[in-house]
Amino acid sequence: MLTKVLDKTKQKRRKGGFTIIELMVVIIIINVLSGVAIPKLSDYIEKTKQKIDLLTLYSLRDALSRALYQDDFSRIDESTTCSGRKNSKENLSKWLASKDGVTLFIIELHDILPANYQPDNKNRISDNQNMCGLLTSEGFWNDALREAGFEAVANILIDRQTGKYRKDKGYTAYQVKINNQNWWRTFPTKSLFVSKAMNGDPDAAMTGVGGQNRYNFKIRWTGANEKSHSLEVFIQSAQGTGAGKPFTTRLGTCFSTDHALCN
Repeated sequence: MLTKVLDKTKQKRRKGGFTIIELMVVIIIINVLSGVAIPKLSDYIEKTKQKIDLLTLYSLRDALSRALYQDDFSRIDESTTCSGRKNSKENLSKWLASKDGVTLFIIELHDILPANYQPDNKNRISDNQNMCGLLTSEGFWNDALREAGFEAVANILIDRQTGKYRKDKGYTAYQVKINNQNWWRTFPTKSLFVSKAMNGDPDAAMTGVGGQNRYNFKIRWTGANEKSHSLEVFIQSAQGTGAGKPFTTRLGTCFSTDHALCN
């Protein structure tokens, strides 16, 4: 009788617990699932954030289109100087009808340093197709940036052109020494974008000098046709293997309000 009771006790213990092998199998299964599910979930979250950032470009497009009707480039002959350059109304009209469009401003995404916003590529890359003084001085076009939520960038563009950096203007400015040269880095204190792609994705290939990617924020006529009387905003790679193409992330998000440029 006692033997039967002991046998039943042992059976209950076996049923109530796990063996080491069973635990190892469970751990292996969890690790396998984690290796598949977690990266997919992370990519899904990142792609959603990229779509939110893309909507920011649509807001910028709408604000600039309104500035177009208000100003109609009437100030182009008065305030177009940018880095010692002077553009013309004829050139601007021609550039807006080209595939590459006209540069609004530049953003450098660095693998170590914060992002850097600047008016043009004067220091390293030739970029003559630039809005120049239309954005680096007060007026309808600079106001359009503010209206779209790019107030800090609007202030950066003016202050980098004048060389006088102001406090409490929504941006951070400081100097760094690179290759024995002092460079200013200016960026919105509060990030304009929520995705890793637009804040320096650590998984993105750095194609530029010194471990950075440089992108041009650009505009052009819808369909490259002046008669459309509407503008499109897109981000274009300025260097490396993606030069001259719309910025497309590793998850397939194409940063352009003009779908024709993404094909």
